[in-house]
Amino acid sequence: MPRALAIVFRLAAHLAAWIPFAIGAIRSVQQGSTVIADGAVIALRSWDVLTPYGPLVGQATQLRNGAFDPGPLEYWLLAIPVHIDPRTGVVWGAALWCMLAASLAIEAARSAFGAFGALAASGIIIGTVAWQPLVAAQPYWNPWFGVIFFLATLAAGLAVVSGQRRWWPVLVVTASVAAQVHLMFALASAVLVLVAFVAGLADTIRARAGYWWAVLGLMAGAACWIAPFIQQLTSRRGNLSLLIGSLGARQSAGPAFALKALTASALPPTVWWQPSLAFRSEGIASQISGRTPAFGVAMLVLTVAVLAVAVRPLRSRRLAALAVVSLLASGAVLATYWGIPVHNLGRRDQNYLLIVLLPVGLLAWLTLGAAAVLAARRVTGRARGLAAGRWRPRGAPGTAGGTAERWGVRVIGLVAVALIGLGSWLAVAQQARVLAISTSARELSATRLAAQRIEQMFPRQRLEMLVVSDGSYERNVTLGLAWALYADGYEPAVNHRAARYLGPRYLFTGRPMPDVTVVMRHRGIVVRRTARRPAIKASRSRPEARG
Repeated sequence: MPRALAIVFRLAAHLAAWIPFAIGAIRSVQQGSTVIADGAVIALRSWDVLTPYGPLVGQATQLRNGAFDPGPLEYWLLAIPVHIDPRTGVVWGAALWCMLAASLAIEAARSAFGAFGALAASGIIIGTVAWQPLVAAQPYWNPWFGVIFFLATLAAGLAVVSGQRRWWPVLVVTASVAAQVHLMFALASAVLVLVAFVAGLADTIRARAGYWWAVLGLMAGAACWIAPFIQQLTSRRGNLSLLIGSLGARQSAGPAFALKALTASALPPTVWWQPSLAFRSEGIASQISGRTPAFGVAMLVLTVAVLAVAVRPLRSRRLAALAVVSLLASGAVLATYWGIPVHNLGRRDQNYLLIVLLPVGLLAWLTLGAAAVLAARRVTGRARGLAAGRWRPRGAPGTAGGTAERWGVRVIGLVAVALIGLGSWLAVAQQARVLAISTSARELSATRLAAQRIEQMFPRQRLEMLVVSDGSYERNVTLGLAWALYADGYEPAVNHRAARYLGPRYLFTGRPMPDVTVVMRHRGIVVRRTARRPAIKASRSRPEARG
């Protein structure tokens, strides 16, 4: 491929992956969007990173009461953007980090498979965003933040297993982020780091090279995981122990359902080829239960067969690496869906667990397609050589096959660029529609209005607040209001239900302070002040919010 065309393909891959995140961040900044629910928790705990109350664990998980996702890396990454811009920093900060992760995925795939590897990585990223536009519109939510870093982890692992061991430190960092922000990425990320380390170690011993890559990776891993291990060793209830002890504690979906999920990821019509994930009202069970587990088994068997053929007779390390990564991703999906609690299968708010099925299904088809293409090239090349009286590799200079192949590569590359460009445009076009469906305008307006009224009633100080609603909005508005007030210089205290997400620092402990009740009704909201406790002076332990 001409160098100029390769550069064009490379730039197109990066730009197409960046556009949905950039547009989503620009829209949020222009609209001054208020974050509520989990977004407010992420913003608040990201702010706490640069205070004496820095978090040591991630978001609260439904796996077990009192348990959290493994670590605080997302909060660490978003701490500076949130301090720079308390209102929208969590959005554009997450978008910038996701754009960086997307570029790492593209460059890692390119190092292993050249320009077409970069285009394939960009296409998978754009496909993920087009299927669920909230990944780019609300990139701060931990499943969406984690899936982009998980894609970077898969690409970096592919590069290392292909022989590019300099990518192992990058793999350690991206895998640590993915594993810490949500449990559904943890198993695949951990196993891929270990397998890639073994492959890199074998390459180093064979080449008698240095071990700098391993040292850098181990140092990066220690830095990424120091906070979770400090919490584990110093807390009466270690979070990592709680997570491990929760495995198998509830009735799970089981192996048959896990195999059906694997089938849904690859057998047409795949679950990700259907309407956008954001527009579905049914739960996971109804989208997967009708599939047959037999295709999931066949998919694993075929991938193992490709791995065996890649090792011998094709002797293609890159194809073997692709098969290994595909198997690891498929195995992680099996383990994840096997362990989903049964009572979660019918819940619409658990649909985000489907997000991993797109990269797993595409990896399986890429593995089979690459094996077919490589085998066909070997067969036709040998046949041409035999027909000419001597074997000459197909694509060698001066052969008709070589000229046709070069033009075919250019045409396919241009088509791929056009397709990922179209996918990027579709992802951007759906953002506004998806945001209107997924975000309650009532919750957003209630949060803004309640914050404005409280700021008019009280000076900046510590206060207790309670949200009462005639619907099911208490949690989302309570968390959003806590962040809105905190960013404006207040120190809100909440009840046990909300403090589970924010941490014990924000739990009302009975100290004298103003009491505010926000009553949400269909006709509007009422903010009441209870004067039975005298106000105290505002704490000087935290700086004034900026912006």
